[in-house]
Amino acid sequence: MFNMAGKPNIVIVGGGGCGAQVARQLSTALKPEQYSILLITARPYYTHLPAWIRMSVTEEGHLEDKAHITYNYTFVNGNGQFIIGKVASITTEEGDKTGFVTLETGETVEYSILVLTPGSVWEGPLNIPDNKKETTEHIRAWRQKFQDANDIVLVGGGAVALEFAGEIRDISSTKRVTIVHGQELLLNDAYPQYFRKGVAKDIRKRDVEVILNDWVDNLEISNASTIETRNGRKLIADLVIPCRGPTPNTSFVTLVPETLSETRYIRVSSTLQVMKYPRIFAGGDAIEWDEQKQVDKYQKHASVIVTNIVSVLRKKQPSALYHGSFEMISISNGKNGGSSYWSIFWGPTFGDFISSSRKSKDLSLTWTRRSLGLSY
Repeated sequence: MFNMAGKPNIVIVGGGGCGAQVARQLSTALKPEQYSILLITARPYYTHLPAWIRMSVTEEGHLEDKAHITYNYTFVNGNGQFIIGKVASITTEEGDKTGFVTLETGETVEYSILVLTPGSVWEGPLNIPDNKKETTEHIRAWRQKFQDANDIVLVGGGAVALEFAGEIRDISSTKRVTIVHGQELLLNDAYPQYFRKGVAKDIRKRDVEVILNDWVDNLEISNASTIETRNGRKLIADLVIPCRGPTPNTSFVTLVPETLSETRYIRVSSTLQVMKYPRIFAGGDAIEWDEQKQVDKYQKHASVIVTNIVSVLRKKQPSALYHGSFEMISISNGKNGGSSYWSIFWGPTFGDFISSSRKSKDLSLTWTRRSLGLSY
């Protein structure tokens, strides 16, 4: 059992876009002689997911050298420790109670405060292995698949599918690329119709076929090298990429059943405390909140969580509230194009110049590395 010299443990489960920010902010807010900050993460490095789409398609730029970011500088002044592993279960009682988590190895970690930031589980190229050797093999295998394929079908019409289409078109002008999406417009209703129509126009300009109001239920390619849509349309395919969105990584959340929504998201209050468990907080992709899941929002999640953790430790009522974030999105269309939307002011949209400067060229790597304590 991990019990650091009798000091209360503040345990963070998940070192992704929200968890890493919680760890970094906590390391400045808490004194090391009073508390032990423990970050439990399946991978020994931070994985910058926005770079993975391009990284899966091409070796150009060797993004794996930048997108796998060391955790060495995450804790300010070294105030914190890492545990490499996966949590299998949580043991505690309802109310103002401490508890412990059990790792898949059988080891247990006591906590005074628990933070759940486990992120999401993806399919296809974004289903990233947990160790470096398997990750390297995974990247190499997918790059080869994209290189060898001539007829690529992207199932789902959100930002992931759009960015894959742009990256594929960057490496080849001859591959057939098709997006199949179950709604009347690409993306979803979080964004206005004029933006969604503009995105479709831009991707079609790059000779990407877009099929709307249809779906692919069976991703298996037939012996005739086709797949069939729900409406009975047959598409030639030698590579099918699932872009249907992720599921929350919450199978280990063994609390009372109503802790999770029907879709397995963690229910939280506006203080980002888990319902019925005031010593457990949650943030990031895995919480039930009416907003799009985007890493740009998670510094706000982390700030609320850290402020309220300090209040709980001081036996005060948490008062920092998360009110949500305005919706914004930048979708890269290859390295030099893209579309962006902000829901503030009049709801402006931006094209290739702004979008490539903000997202496409750098994939937000510079900002992310700096937020984790690296100069670049």
